[in-house]
Amino acid sequence: MSNTRIATADGPLDHLTSASWVKPTSVPGLIGCTPKFEGILSTLQTVLTAVNPHGMAGPFHCAPVVPLETIDRAQYADAFPQLLGSVHALDTQKADQLASDRHQRATDVVLAPAVCYSVYPEIADRRLEQEQHFDVFGYCYRHEASAEYGRFRAFRMREFILVGGQTSTWEWRDNWFDPCDQLFRSLGLKFTVVAASDPFFGPGDQFLRASQLEQNLKYEFIAPVHPEDEGTAVASANYHRGHLGERFAIQFADNGVAHSACIAFGLERLVSALIHVHGDDLANWPELDGHGAAAVDGRMG
Repeated sequence: MSNTRIATADGPLDHLTSASWVKPTSVPGLIGCTPKFEGILSTLQTVLTAVNPHGMAGPFHCAPVVPLETIDRAQYADAFPQLLGSVHALDTQKADQLASDRHQRATDVVLAPAVCYSVYPEIADRRLEQEQHFDVFGYCYRHEASAEYGRFRAFRMREFILVGGQTSTWEWRDNWFDPCDQLFRSLGLKFTVVAASDPFFGPGDQFLRASQLEQNLKYEFIAPVHPEDEGTAVASANYHRGHLGERFAIQFADNGVAHSACIAFGLERLVSALIHVHGDDLANWPELDGHGAAAVDGRMG
């Protein structure tokens, strides 16, 4: 059977909507996902759990918000304030005046820009005697200015994280390249790996941010998520050096400040890349986790 790809006449979002993958909203970058889309995303979660070499049972589900003090400590807002989503609440004494901004106040939480920010406070202000591995999942928010499909404001992220010594975290990050390569090839994705930069470093690390590309601190796995897309980052491999260890006062054994690294997968982008490659009819999809996409579709029915 032929493999029907996403049509481009009405744009990728219009096609994905008509093909029962997503539901648009009135806000650019914000979509709802149908059971068809969620079935693939759920199977992808199972695949990612199996890829993790440390054999963990599955991800810890993080809250979609994090304490403001966590973001301040990480210096995320100092580096990229335009991406951060704040959470405001009405003055309880003025709840009947919903239209007025002057009755709203900032709360003590913000929308999580990445799920790993829920991890570091749990080991903050301590000395670790052993490496700490984490497998986390959750909703994230970044106030993207673009309406291009794939530049989601709200999206889900799966992250594998290591906090430990300098050499071990660097090697752990690099050891993920082969499993990611094998994973994406097995899923049928056509991808490239490129060096990139990222908003992990605050204003006190201007040189570090400027030289991030030269130091190979971040790599992105790039794949098209719709026919008009030249490539979007569907995953990244990141080495933070000791920045977050310093910010959260995490020591590692007798080696000084702890270093950290993470492997992050953008789940909506990965599902979109799979749809782009394999088409709308799940009967034409390859197996994703040993059951096959068509079987996933059948379980939803």
